[in-house]
Amino acid sequence: MSPSETAPATSKGARGYSWPPFQPGNALSRKHGLYSRFQMLEGKEEIGEIAHVLRGLLPLYASAFEVGIQLLSARLWRLRRAYEFIEKTPEGEIPPKFLESLNALENLVNRSIARLGLDPVSAAELGVSLSRLAAGSEDGTPPFQWSNLDGKERRTLERLLAKGRRTDDGE
Repeated sequence: MSPSETAPATSKGARGYSWPPFQPGNALSRKHGLYSRFQMLEGKEEIGEIAHVLRGLLPLYASAFEVGIQLLSARLWRLRRAYEFIEKTPEGEIPPKFLESLNALENLVNRSIARLGLDPVSAAELGVSLSRLAAGSEDGTPPFQWSNLDGKERRTLERLLAKGRRTDDGE
């Protein structure tokens, strides 16, 4: 006869104890970052504000950038929270793995900033003259704002600009 057959039947399982049942909204069983969106709910408004600021900083805006903008906004929000944690935690108590993850997040944020053309080198690679965009036109009119155009207007303008860049031999 096996021990499980001789043991008295209890509601506490084979080990003689059990954990309390999970409550709604628990995060104890979360094992993967895919589910971190539930943690982002607390910063959803702040992430939206960061995204709005980023849209205004972009040298050029296209709807295709929106995914990158949203990801960068969430990463900046996480980075801000990490710095707040470091500020509140005594130096010797910060886990080394946390600092490694923070370094990886900082590198990811830097790459995201470059991909969106928000640093001078990547903006130059995109062929954008930031001083020209900031100055506006020579006749004193305000600078051109891509963000004032809706999606259809942006696509039309992008198509016209591409057509204007073509040479006579079709390149």
